[in-house]
Amino acid sequence: MPGSRSSNDNGRSLEYLITDSLARVKGCRLSPRTLNDQSRDSTTINRIEPKLKNSFIKAAGITTPWILNEVGVSKSQAFEVDRHSDSDPGVVDITIKCASRSLGVSIKHNHDALSHPRPYSLADWMGLANTNIEIDHRSRMDSAIKKFRIAACGATTFPSLPAGVKLKLYQEACAECAKTVNKASSNPAAVSNLFEFLVGSNFKKVIVETNNTSYTLRSISVSDYTKISTATSFKALVDNRPRASSLLLSFDNGWTIDLRIKNASTRISPTGQVSLKFDAQKKYGAVPPATTLF
Repeated sequence: MPGSRSSNDNGRSLEYLITDSLARVKGCRLSPRTLNDQSRDSTTINRIEPKLKNSFIKAAGITTPWILNEVGVSKSQAFEVDRHSDSDPGVVDITIKCASRSLGVSIKHNHDALSHPRPYSLADWMGLANTNIEIDHRSRMDSAIKKFRIAACGATTFPSLPAGVKLKLYQEACAECAKTVNKASSNPAAVSNLFEFLVGSNFKKVIVETNNTSYTLRSISVSDYTKISTATSFKALVDNRPRASSLLLSFDNGWTIDLRIKNASTRISPTGQVSLKFDAQKKYGAVPPATTLF
């Protein structure tokens, strides 16, 4: 639908146009999966606002020389661009490689949000798949979902749930996730994996901001996540509020992340997992001052 403002279409379009701008530079090679993504998103860009598309084209033209300079691409030198899929670990959207040098870039439009992880997969985030911790975590999550379905009294959508049932599910899911995190708090590898999954490291984040009504380009800034200290320990708490619940993760590198839980779908499946996800936002955490490109 022309003029769609969905954030998914906007994000894909911005990635497409930056990649397309890089592809026009002599010496560029696109990886096979990038070629597939570019083919897919050649139609996606027709669904966004035309004025927004023009601002994205301008942003891509400004960002491309910065990327080439950061990775050290000289005139006509061969380099490769690889777009990452949503299933890849970490938060990098595009990796640019030239000889032995590489640069990971995360691209955001009008936000600086972190990942949107799923509660069931918590142990996987920490690199603890197929361990007793993961088995126990999934078992406790299953028990919480079983109690939720009983309390739901046959409701098939979240809006039709009896009063208080959704909030109770949120609270119990956060509590079970907090137990799992704290069990792994003495495992440095699990701590590092979790921070890497949620925040990432060794990349640079490009944030393109446009006006919400006129769609004009307002700014392009870059934050350097290659300089963030590694986390070696953490603790988890649950923040229950009158209408919401969050899992709070505090890392020893000064970062605190608020993971507010919510339903990822309005429909309640009759069996298996209930569709839940976390909206992860940085509450505290030092990032080196941003560089302004525009």
